[in-house]
Amino acid sequence: MSVSRVPLPPSHFPRINVQRVAKGAILHRTHAAGFRPAEFNPCKGQPTRFAPFTDAEGQCVPTLYAATTREAAAFESIFHDIEPTAPFKTVRLDVVESRSVSAIAPKRDLMVAGLFAPDLKAWGLSRGELIDTPKSSYGQTVLWAQAIHRTGSDLDGLIWTSRQCDPDQGLVLFGDRVGEADFDVHDRIDASADASLLLELRNFGRRAGITIVA
Repeated sequence: MSVSRVPLPPSHFPRINVQRVAKGAILHRTHAAGFRPAEFNPCKGQPTRFAPFTDAEGQCVPTLYAATTREAAAFESIFHDIEPTAPFKTVRLDVVESRSVSAIAPKRDLMVAGLFAPDLKAWGLSRGELIDTPKSSYGQTVLWAQAIHRTGSDLDGLIWTSRQCDPDQGLVLFGDRVGEADFDVHDRIDASADASLLLELRNFGRRAGITIVA
């Protein structure tokens, strides 16, 4: 699939369509086992589509990625970098076992910027210019997260249809607007210690032709 070049965000950002993530809504995460279920990433690790970035004062904005289903959380993390055209789609077992799967729920409504197709169209964008883009574009796509954060001071984050596992949704939340204490933790399961979870993750991968190998 051809992917369009990512344009720069406008200097005067247009109207942002806001979505509500309801208090108590279950959000799923597949995260490094060293992180707590609702712990925000303090701008460490590899660049992602919408992080890391800094605020108007140049300070790091911690972020938390989540998804609306456990399957989408897995595809947006452990299966994220597998190319559809790869002849052999595999993930090492030790990579999977280094992860934890958590379910968290906000204690208040979260207000997030919608990045769905109609919202992007209002900005003159297509999914191919922001959401359906390769890793090589992350230096450009993150500028949109930064611009939205700086424009919408009342926004808690962003929401979009997962590129990896549609029609489920992905979210990134801003750690200077919402924090770990704003979530209830429903569960946390370490993949290395739960055979049923590992089987579930294997089945998620099989759906896409991905095999977890020792």
